[in-house]
Amino acid sequence: MPRQLLSGTVLLGAALLLAGSSSGSKLKVPELSINGTQHVVQAGQTLNLTCRGEMVHSWTLPETLSKDSKRLKVIKYACGRNGKQSCSSLTLSRTQASDTGNYSCKYPTSPAKKKKESTVYVFINDTSNPFVEMHSDIPKIIHMTLGREMIIPCRVTAPNIAVTLQKIPREPLIPDGRTIIWDSMRGFRIPKATYAFIGLLSCETTVGGHKYSTKYLTHRETNTIFDVQLSTPRLVKLLKGDSLAINCTVTAAWNTRVQMTWTYPGVSRKRGSVMQRIDQKNTEANIFYSILVIDKVRDIDKGQYTCHVKSGPSIKAVNTTVIVYDKMFINLKRRRKTALEAVAGRKSYRLSMKVKAFPSPEVIWLKDGLPAAEKCARYMVKDYSLIIKDVAEEDAGNYTIILSIRQWNLSKNLTVTLTVNVKPQIYENAVSSFPDPNLYLLSSKQVLTCTVYGIPPPKIMWMWYPCRQNHSKTRHGFCFYTEGSFILKGGSNIGNKIQSITERTAVIEGKNKTASTLVVAEAKSSGIYSCVASNKVGKAERNVSFIVTDVPSGFHINLEKIPIEGENLILSCSANKFLYKDIAWILPRTVNNQTKIRRSLKKEYSITLTLTIKNVSLADSGTYACRARNIHTGKEVVQKKDVTIRGPEVVHIPPWVGPRRNSKQNRNAWASS
Repeated sequence: MPRQLLSGTVLLGAALLLAGSSSGSKLKVPELSINGTQHVVQAGQTLNLTCRGEMVHSWTLPETLSKDSKRLKVIKYACGRNGKQSCSSLTLSRTQASDTGNYSCKYPTSPAKKKKESTVYVFINDTSNPFVEMHSDIPKIIHMTLGREMIIPCRVTAPNIAVTLQKIPREPLIPDGRTIIWDSMRGFRIPKATYAFIGLLSCETTVGGHKYSTKYLTHRETNTIFDVQLSTPRLVKLLKGDSLAINCTVTAAWNTRVQMTWTYPGVSRKRGSVMQRIDQKNTEANIFYSILVIDKVRDIDKGQYTCHVKSGPSIKAVNTTVIVYDKMFINLKRRRKTALEAVAGRKSYRLSMKVKAFPSPEVIWLKDGLPAAEKCARYMVKDYSLIIKDVAEEDAGNYTIILSIRQWNLSKNLTVTLTVNVKPQIYENAVSSFPDPNLYLLSSKQVLTCTVYGIPPPKIMWMWYPCRQNHSKTRHGFCFYTEGSFILKGGSNIGNKIQSITERTAVIEGKNKTASTLVVAEAKSSGIYSCVASNKVGKAERNVSFIVTDVPSGFHINLEKIPIEGENLILSCSANKFLYKDIAWILPRTVNNQTKIRRSLKKEYSITLTLTIKNVSLADSGTYACRARNIHTGKEVVQKKDVTIRGPEVVHIPPWVGPRRNSKQNRNAWASS
């Protein structure tokens, strides 16, 4: 029909509606100015529709046409006889292919009343857009349920456009009026969908020598979303004018289709553009991509960007935060105001500063003016921190961090001092383990020294633990004590009189060490002197066993006189009572048991076991041994004495001397030890 005739027909219909029904009967449903179920308008022309009814009515438009469109005008007015009817005119200017669809005029309805409306399907004929909706790059998802109706909605913009249906790659699906039905207002209708329709389908047509196609992906719906990830870190920093691109990647089950949307600060102003695509090369999953791009960011673009993913009831979201800076900068501060301290022997120590910079600057750490990582293999730079592994005393010093952005000639530096504290160390502990208690002669003057090193310099204190020989009490090394401990000072008379306690500092082996000297004026009491060195990171202790003895070497055999046959042999075995117990004599086998006498004497510092053999004979010569058990080690010790009994000497009387009456025979004996 020519355009002039078509337009005239539409206007004539509108005029008839305005005049009203000649019969005067009431309209049960609204009446449109166009008769029939469909109508064709050329793209770019104006669509005019008028609706008349007995009451106020409303319009329903195609989903692709917004009621807020500036091209659309709806005017309501009274009409009919005496103005008792309600009319409205709908005018849509500059029509386009996407305006194709149902236009309905309807009365208000309630759940109890049937819907009362009149509908006309309007084709907006556009030869360059034969399909109302085009899905060329990303196919539209069609959810399918086996055995139920499925619509492939490739609607056309003119009723006479011939459309074919293909299953990709090359499988034509021919409408037969039963399994596949073509409807220009709906698309291809499949009354009972089967597995044969699962896959990628293409609606195709040729207009004016040009081939057009729109694609649809059918599937049995699942809602399994494996993973959602953003291509950016959780915090994105940009300068004004930079471009922002965020890729949201969704991994989903093969039969899962997703809806991907973005929320971000500039979404209402349409600051960004979104591109979407699907990758089906993976045989185990579908990969969906949604890429949000903002060409030149501004202040209004800073904030949270969230990618929302939905598949049926399954919903997931991931987000990132975008910060927009006006210019490049470096802010550098100390993380702590307190002094930086580490402890020698620690597994690792992290030197770190508060850094806020954009873009990320180059980082260099110096140790006493030299590159730290080159100076020592134990130093490692990580982000803005310097990590020191296996902290040692030599790690103390000045550390400088240098941050620079070379292309903008921007740099900052900060120097901090690291102190490495060292737990107290006592030199004498390293050179001697003191396996046995030390013996000090009674009444002797003794000097004890404790050489200490540590950072900070340790405080040195001398302690005294008195000894008592009580095996039922707690044992401290060799010593059993019950009186606790005592702090000593110069002039103290606890245990032994302390003549002085002095300290002096000297450089020994390159380190400032402190030697503390305790002078015992007169050794009288046994016990333990303990040198305790402590600082804020620990303490060390050196215990010196101080056993006063009146027996040389703590264990000794004494022969009172050289024995002569017929006289008494007297041997004494003495042992320090803090070191030895279970003293016993071991005699030669030739000694007659009936002739020996043993006597034990306990003194303040020792025990003496005296052996007396009366009227010795030459047969009593031999090795005499004294045995004792070391209380400290538990081992037996033996002292031996070789004794030789001497017979009487022959006295030569001169001839001029007569025999002497009642002369006694002299006995001589010699002994060797």
